[in-house]
Amino acid sequence: MAEEQEWANLLGEIFEKLTQKHASITYDFENLEMKGQVEKENKIVPTGSVSLTGKLTITAQ
Repeated sequence: MAEEQEWANLLGEIFEKLTQKHASITYDFENLEMKGQVEKENKIVPTGSVSLTGKLTITAQ
């Protein structure tokens, strides 16, 4: 959990700097697949999947 908090803090700092500079980041994906799952009553339950081919642009304002 501590490592997750460190990543969250780091990402927060990065987005704050990007926002100050009105920057944008573009990610280009080819056949990116993400499968979700949650743990419920000590069992792993699939929540679905997402497939992405294309570009994702994040713009900070």
